[in-house]
Amino acid sequence: MRYALRPCLVGLCFSAAACVGGGGGGGSGGGGDATVLDVADAAVDAGMVTCEEGDRRVTGIAGPLDCAGEPDYIELLDDGRPFHIFTYEASHPLATADAAFPCARSQGDTIEAPDVETEACSAPGVRPWHSVRWRDADAACRAIGWRLCFSEELTRACGGESNTRYPYGQTFETGVCNVREAFRVEGEDFASESPTGHYAECVSEEGGYDLTGNLWEWTNERNANDPDERVYQGAGWKTVAERHRDTDLVCDVTSFVGSFSAPTFARATVGFRCCREAP
Repeated sequence: MRYALRPCLVGLCFSAAACVGGGGGGGSGGGGDATVLDVADAAVDAGMVTCEEGDRRVTGIAGPLDCAGEPDYIELLDDGRPFHIFTYEASHPLATADAAFPCARSQGDTIEAPDVETEACSAPGVRPWHSVRWRDADAACRAIGWRLCFSEELTRACGGESNTRYPYGQTFETGVCNVREAFRVEGEDFASESPTGHYAECVSEEGGYDLTGNLWEWTNERNANDPDERVYQGAGWKTVAERHRDTDLVCDVTSFVGSFSAPTFARATVGFRCCREAP
């Protein structure tokens, strides 16, 4: 199993909890080529993962190293067609309850996710994989023989057979899902995404968690007039001016990323989950 991680500069790791050591100087800026870490060569040891850039070295806490088994999923019918969809929003193989991935590089107000050569996981109790570009989300699903979900699949999974507006029913309920910055770690000044499945009532009638709220999710949609345009769906944890009404938090609301910005678009509010045709 291999992970291509961008260099993690001292003091600029994804979260303070994820950085437990390091040498050399800190500072801002930086960059460089991704460092490919091979688990077989003990790049990940005793629950830790190390990122290097020149004489800088930072070790971060790693989550589960093996999600090569079958991911958690549910099987649904969409107009008689059976398909599988992740039970939980996709997570990185090294995710923990505190961090979506180790050794991400800060870019001002955003977080740059690592470039990856790895698979998507579906598991409870870890931070979902956010700040991920569409192409990396697509590759992470394909690495396990799945694909990004189509919009109608996400809508079907969220609303259930009853086609409700929210996973839990027709009427918006405050605090059921992670919307409007509901999740906040004790002692932290800012809200964030929550661990997968943290909101036990934010579940569809067939058992899918966080299908609205927590992260907006990339879809497999293509615009006939602009095939490079990307679409994400659902609702995110963050309150934004154009997505603050109850009707903006329903199962089937979509947002578009134009082809000009799509190749580099990554936000801490946007993640994904994977789907596949049922055998």
